[in-house]
Amino acid sequence: MKVLFQARPDFMKNPAGDTVQMVSTGQELKKLGIEVHLSADPNIDLSPYDVVHIFNITRIKESYMFFLNAQKQQKKIVLSPIYWPPNAYLKREGSSSNALAVWKHMQPMRARLLSESTLLLPNSHLEMDVLHQDFLKIAPYNVVPNGFPDSFIGTTPQLFREQFPDTPKEFVLCAARISPRKNQHWLANICQELGLSLVLLGPVNDQKYFESVKSFSNVIYLGTLQGELLASAYCAAKVHALPSWFETPGLSSIEAGACGTVVISTDQGSPQEYFQDMALYVHPLDDLSLRTALEQALNASPLPLMHHLQKHYPWSKVAEITLEAYSKILD
Repeated sequence: MKVLFQARPDFMKNPAGDTVQMVSTGQELKKLGIEVHLSADPNIDLSPYDVVHIFNITRIKESYMFFLNAQKQQKKIVLSPIYWPPNAYLKREGSSSNALAVWKHMQPMRARLLSESTLLLPNSHLEMDVLHQDFLKIAPYNVVPNGFPDSFIGTTPQLFREQFPDTPKEFVLCAARISPRKNQHWLANICQELGLSLVLLGPVNDQKYFESVKSFSNVIYLGTLQGELLASAYCAAKVHALPSWFETPGLSSIEAGACGTVVISTDQGSPQEYFQDMALYVHPLDDLSLRTALEQALNASPLPLMHHLQKHYPWSKVAEITLEAYSKILD
């Protein structure tokens, strides 16, 4: 089987959740004997491929072009929407005044992909629920969750401690791109009030926002870590906090939890489907919820969530579910 993955052209230059989902799924599918290619060319000849798999309808323009090309060449189209309505985020204080209008203007494009693709692969049943709420006609679907690297199982804090010996013994970690949607400024502020050190990992998406977050004296920024070193950082942290405006469900939350770290997650989006009652949840407009979660996290056990995630969400398992979905539409 030959599969073509298509996503926004800057998916490697500006990595985000869709990048991780696509690359990790592709790597594991190759281990299952599937030939996977990546392309951001909207006019590519699709004759060699059995399936075209398009990722992400948040940035819809590129995905729409891939879709039109695949439809024109009569290919089976699989779509991972990675969708959550951003209304509350786009209406927040300080956001662009026309951002919500632009989002709504693009909804007809999203609607066409969602109704005319061969198969949708949402990351949760909750994501599917909001797709049904926001769009009239929806193609058949299979829920394919997000995951974490199998290699993260059994990691220890040692490598991180060796590389960053000056990091405080106890710290809160947030691994995510530095941007208003991820809400690190709020996290830094509440951590400072509680006297907690906050270590940030991830690419800087918004320089001005990054400077405002870095202005807190309790914040330590270590850049972007990957692979074994990232897993070791999760292990070294007391808590991993991702208090974003919404997540589907937040890859770093899955990774941290699988490494045996207590997880604080936003309650907006699909995290509760993954973490159930084994994580602590915060609402992005409620200071008390974050303060309480941080205080409780210091004494919480990470083990129930770790066992749950390791059992259900390694990328190897995600790839098997993805392959079943491909096989279904090709039969």
